[in-house]
Amino acid sequence: MALVEGRNISKSFGGIQALSEVDFAVDAGSIVGLIGPNGAGKTTLFNTVAGAFKPTSGQVVFDGVDITGLPATAVCRMGMARTFQVCRPFGAMSCLENVMVAAINRRPGEPRAAIERLAREKLNFVGIPELEGVEARHLNVIQKKRLELARALATEPKLLLLDEVMGGLNTQEIQQAVAFIRSLRDELGLTVLWIEHVMGAVMQAAERIIVLDQGRVLMAGTPQEVVTDERVIQAYLGE
Repeated sequence: MALVEGRNISKSFGGIQALSEVDFAVDAGSIVGLIGPNGAGKTTLFNTVAGAFKPTSGQVVFDGVDITGLPATAVCRMGMARTFQVCRPFGAMSCLENVMVAAINRRPGEPRAAIERLAREKLNFVGIPELEGVEARHLNVIQKKRLELARALATEPKLLLLDEVMGGLNTQEIQQAVAFIRSLRDELGLTVLWIEHVMGAVMQAAERIIVLDQGRVLMAGTPQEVVTDERVIQAYLGE
């Protein structure tokens, strides 16, 4: 059963068509990769699904509810969270405080002690519990990516949208990240929709891949079907 669907989504900016009649579905409990060339519309699609942009036409359906045009905060409270390519934590706040802000959005009115426990749990899950008292401005790029994940997880999502989490990682770190993405589904029960350019990682972790090109769905299928499709090779992968 699909947890999230895009139905004939189009999005334009000042007459420029960024998305054109995009149809897709992500089944509950799956890990789905979203790939395509730079400028294909991947992040625009994320922004539209998560409520940052309102589509020019079409529908976004999440967990059986039409959420088209709802603000991002409302979509988040319904159980959808996302990360961003460029991490922008609150620099003067500690890592714990950063994650608490996200948790409060999901659990308004909860006692501070409960929010702190949830924030510590998520910092521990992403592997940086020792940084809880460190101001976010002092983190390196990898640590900021982990903090970004902890903040997203603190909203207790059903669906997690990951935007290029592999950028800047070495080979060993990529393998660790692949295992972590699997754990999001296997240990937390999340559904994952994941933009990525590191094809080796997508091939390992995703069960299904959606390919965007010039704002349209070029194809969708298993990793093996995608990497052997002549259209995908010409538009994105190369020979």
